[in-house]
This record gives sequence, structure tokens and C-alpha cells, in this order.
Amino acid sequence: MHKEKRLRIFHDATAIEGELLIHTNLKDELEIKTKAEIVVAKRRFVFKIKALKTVEEYKIFGNPEDLLSKGIQDNSIATIRAPIE
Repeated sequence: MHKEKRLRIFHDATAIEGELLIHTNLKDELEIKTKAEIVVAKRRFVFKIKALKTVEEYKIFGNPEDLLSKGIQDNSIATIRAPIE
């Protein structure tokens, strides 16, 4: 079974479109390689991952325009996991 976590997703203008920023420890904990799947309101999206130690540990950050185009509002709750193939 895949490891997953329910976290808040925030808009961050420094994030590149199509990419999410997460903490390095979270990436290791969820065994995420280069891409992650997030689920918001029963809709699944796959994003590239950029892991940084400077990001807050249990928060996800993404590009505001990209997230809003997918209907993801700031401070939404999202489930994050490695993509199911």
C-alpha cells in the first residue's frame, strides 16, 4: 500500500508551473522519487517535485496560477503520495 499524507497546499509565487515544493524529509517519508500525485476534492493531479530543506515540513507549495487553473484554492487540504501506476 502506498504511503500518503493529508496536508495543506499553499500558493507560492516562487514555485515553477507544474512543480510542487515540499520538504526533503516528507519526500523521503512518502518514498516520492521525481513526481507526486495530489488529490483535492476527489480530483487527482500529478506534479513534478522539488524537495528543499528550507520549506516548512508539513506543507505543500505550488504556483498560484497553475493551482487556480486546476481549481485548487490557497490553504486547501490535499492528499499527497507517490503516483499510483
